[in-house]
Amino acid sequence: MKEISLLEMIGRSLAKIAAGAGVAALVIWLVYVMLDIGHMQSGFTLPLSSY
Repeated sequence: MKEISLLEMIGRSLAKIAAGAGVAALVIWLVYVMLDIGHMQSGFTLPLSSY
């Protein structure tokens, strides 16, 4: 097993956290969009797009 630096370990753990957060955000956004379409049958809406 090769020696890895502390910086590399920190970078890898940050990358895992970022990937997990990205997947979670995508799932939450998809759920929000599905609920939004279910409530407002007025086409595709995005957050903060009320006129």
